[in-house]
Amino acid sequence: MAAGWAVFIGGSGIAHTLPASVSGMARSLGLAAAGLLLGNLSGRILGLQRRLDAGGRSLSRHLPNQAGTPGGVRGVLSIGVLLALNPVLIPAAIEDGLEHRWMGLALKSALDAAALGAWTRSLSPRRWSLTLLPALGVVLLWQTCWTAGAMASARWLQGKGIADAVMMASSLLILCSAPAIAGIRRAALADLLPTLFWIPTLALWLPRR
Repeated sequence: MAAGWAVFIGGSGIAHTLPASVSGMARSLGLAAAGLLLGNLSGRILGLQRRLDAGGRSLSRHLPNQAGTPGGVRGVLSIGVLLALNPVLIPAAIEDGLEHRWMGLALKSALDAAALGAWTRSLSPRRWSLTLLPALGVVLLWQTCWTAGAMASARWLQGKGIADAVMMASSLLILCSAPAIAGIRRAALADLLPTLFWIPTLALWLPRR
């Protein structure tokens, strides 16, 4: 179900940015492919996925143990940070900001709350109830910052003529997350994050003729 939503949101976002002309469509798709390749290469050189995995393992030491003992405030916040480090949250929040969709942010926050409750119950038989709020707050704050930043810079991006390129990059990353969400194959999604830089940069360097 979640993978289907990723395909729908990513695919519709890409379709929304494509020009009507065949030549413009080919140019946009070519820039997207080149930006994705450069983004993946940059991410691998920087070791983004490796660093993210290492940070996740470090934070996991503060999670509640199998005996059902919560990890205290540090454990609750560690859960929030682990969820916030999900690479898919960044392009999704940027897409919401560019489209001025605060309702999308609210909906994702509700889904995060449900996922957070299910995850913590699987980690520990105890019900944490209100102690989960700080963890959810971390995720919500992280998403809000990216959404508000994209919303604030939307007019500037439009003035530079790269707003559609940013939307294309965000939608493409969401689409690329679908196989990993479906469990078909494990993808190093963090290594793809530089795509958010490369596609708009290529669009800026290679203006339409």
